[in-house]
Amino acid sequence: MDSRVSVFVRQRRINNLEQWTIYAILTEAFFLALSPTIAAAAVMIGVITWFLRAQIDSKYKMRSLPFDVPVAIFLLIGALSVFLSSARSFELIYNYCTLVGIYALTYLIVGQTIRKPEQIKQIAQALGASAILVVLCGFFQFIFGIDAADVKWTDPEAFPELKKRIFSTLENPNVLAGYLDVCICLALGILAKIERRSHKLILIGAIILLVACLTMTYSRGAFLTLAIVFAIYGLLQDWRILILFAAVTGIIFYSDSSFMNRILSTFAISDTSESVRVGLWVSTSAMISDHPFTGIGWGAYQYVYPQYNYYIADPNVTIYHAHNIYLNFAAETGIVGALAFFWYFFGTMFMSLALGANERFVKIREFIEDFADKKRAEFLSASSFAKDLAEMRNTIRTLLTDFSNNVLDLFGKKKTPLKLKKLRRNHREVIHNEEMNFSEHTRRKFANTDKNLEEENSFAEKNPVDDDDEEFFDEESAKPTKKSSNKSKKTLDLEDMKFIEGFRFGIGLAFLSMALNGFTDDLLFNIPSSMLMWQLGALSASINLMNE
Repeated sequence: MDSRVSVFVRQRRINNLEQWTIYAILTEAFFLALSPTIAAAAVMIGVITWFLRAQIDSKYKMRSLPFDVPVAIFLLIGALSVFLSSARSFELIYNYCTLVGIYALTYLIVGQTIRKPEQIKQIAQALGASAILVVLCGFFQFIFGIDAADVKWTDPEAFPELKKRIFSTLENPNVLAGYLDVCICLALGILAKIERRSHKLILIGAIILLVACLTMTYSRGAFLTLAIVFAIYGLLQDWRILILFAAVTGIIFYSDSSFMNRILSTFAISDTSESVRVGLWVSTSAMISDHPFTGIGWGAYQYVYPQYNYYIADPNVTIYHAHNIYLNFAAETGIVGALAFFWYFFGTMFMSLALGANERFVKIREFIEDFADKKRAEFLSASSFAKDLAEMRNTIRTLLTDFSNNVLDLFGKKKTPLKLKKLRRNHREVIHNEEMNFSEHTRRKFANTDKNLEEENSFAEKNPVDDDDEEFFDEESAKPTKKSSNKSKKTLDLEDMKFIEGFRFGIGLAFLSMALNGFTDDLLFNIPSSMLMWQLGALSASINLMNE
């Protein structure tokens, strides 16, 4: 009796620790944009509960995520860059251990804990609730105004009519805009897959509010990024979303001329903000040239930049990052460290976006390939020299295809869908006889059943199997499964599957928006943005393992 009680108590402790770890992840997701301090504290609590659970649960095993290798390389090279940096100091080491530590631990506990669809939905709901509060705070700032001390993100000389730019809870309009881009992308991904009309209308309304809040930041790069994302979404999923985006944009331009002028100024060569960025990129390129392998050190940009200050003459101005994630990572962690990070970053994006390639995308690709083949055939028939060129091109194409397939294998292998083979009634008992551990008496009972099987075959032909009672056989697992006749449960499972599939597609769009925003700003320099990116990356990896 005592042993049974101890086993029960132990299992209850394991379940409690697992639940507390999930609570910590949900707390981090909710407070990412509201209070990074609380989010970081939640991560630490989650790591403790996850570690304790792993120690007392003998059945728990850590799993390998698709991009553990590049993540490990990036973390090691980042640490090496700090200790070899010319600006090495206790502050630099402390910042790396705390910030990068929080990012790595977020990736760890999310990737190792989240293994069920309902947990994915809970995190998505936590992110959505947080986004609602951020948007409400942004509307409050826009309607009731901002303190004079906080109005520091405007350019009175270039845009005299622009008096304020909201930043909500994220302290910077551009960071808020990047965060809103991510939220819009997640909503778009879910919208692409769910089927209930009421849910679609709710998501469309939420997207409109998010876009409206985005315009209040007057962030040009984030808005243009969103336009590209909507264009890709329209190509892959539904072109009608482009009409909605164009209509909302037209209304915003008509009601706010200052926003339209600011967006159009992006293409002006004399724009002050763009010229400053170009100057920073020139300085950063020089840093990369001087420190190509280990970089200047993680987080050391603000300390090393004065040595490469070719543009900004004011010594009182502190430059924290390069306003470009590609140059910034290459400068701080070296080329190898940057390649490792972008292996993880773009690998996650490609893996997540794979779910968005629907029939429309396939038809467009097939149309382009057919058109190209037709024109190529016409050209080859008219020239013998062209045939020699074509053979050479085919050889090169084969070599490049093999090379690209090897590269794409780095991003994980696609799982071949299981083939379900319908069984006839006469095979069912044979499978049960072979697979289940029957007693000898039962085996004798099924020993000589040829005559019975023939009778059952005849009966089965006259009485076909009802669809609600069909059985299927998984050829890989060799186990028969029975279709559920519970309609509501089947519908719920389908809705969950569509939601998870859409959420993962949204993660791919979110990474695409971060990649596009990264050309003009280093949004990942911001702590909440980076925590969100690592959490979404781990969630995408978890969903990928669920599908396997």
